[in-house]
Amino acid sequence: MQTGIERVRLETPYPEDHVNAYLLFGDPLTLVDTGLPFPKSLAQLEAGLARHGVRFADIEQIVVTHMHLDHIGGVAPVQKASGARIVVSEAARRIVELGEEEHRRFDAFYAAFAREAGSDVRWESRIWMQKYDWHDVVYVRDGEAVRAGGRDWRVMYVPGHSRTDICLVDAEGFAIVGDHLLPTISANAFVEPPVDPSAPRPKPLLDYRASMKRTRALDLAVVYPGHGDPFTDHRALIDRRFAEHEARCAQIRRAMDRGATTVAEITRALFPKLEGPMVMLGLSEVQGHLDLMESRGEVSSAMDGEVRRWRLVAEVSNNCPQ
Repeated sequence: MQTGIERVRLETPYPEDHVNAYLLFGDPLTLVDTGLPFPKSLAQLEAGLARHGVRFADIEQIVVTHMHLDHIGGVAPVQKASGARIVVSEAARRIVELGEEEHRRFDAFYAAFAREAGSDVRWESRIWMQKYDWHDVVYVRDGEAVRAGGRDWRVMYVPGHSRTDICLVDAEGFAIVGDHLLPTISANAFVEPPVDPSAPRPKPLLDYRASMKRTRALDLAVVYPGHGDPFTDHRALIDRRFAEHEARCAQIRRAMDRGATTVAEITRALFPKLEGPMVMLGLSEVQGHLDLMESRGEVSSAMDGEVRRWRLVAEVSNNCPQ
């Protein structure tokens, strides 16, 4: 089937081992995501495009599905070579435009989050954020249209994996989804500071589930993910992810039954091998599911000095509603 969508597979050092970029043929010639900012990844991107007769200089538009390093690393060099405009979620504006100021806000947020969780882990946003010398940036919102590869795509804002996630969906049911839906791994609904600094902490797993429910309602022909092979039957995948959430909630209940009361204690019970900064991923996973359980009235919390302690408030069924 000729779709005008070509995948470029790029290696990464992360557990998922690769990330996808997509080339959309037509007016304007568009590259969706760009891999890591490292020489090996950039060389693979250049070679992958060359297999389709395309150079960096030929790219007319770059679409960013979300602001994680393995998806944005090649944006600046491709734009430098081509002058391509950049399309990214409106939710990414502060990250792109404020640079170091936003880095510091993220770092302060994670320090406070870890302290409230009862953990001494340090997480520096500089691990995955960078200086953005982008120009000609178009910020898009949910429901807007983007012309790419000779067709119109509808933007869906799908927060959850990050605050900046967007998907592109065309009239034929082709969907380019970044890390919103992944066929072989479950994307972490990572805790992040709110887009608006005056807003309360987002609850990313609740947002992610709401985003997946929206996506589940769509009639999609083929889904093009940020990692893994393109796939069909997105509804079955989403249903599996919801089932995984229920299983995680059950694990958390068992840990709390055994006496764990803080996010850090529950994280150690569930993920005893996590060390160093990676502990933050576990804290985020646990916090997201506690948010879900709290929304159902299954748990409650209260501050104990600088630490938040959680308790079970009711017996619940293993078949909680989605």
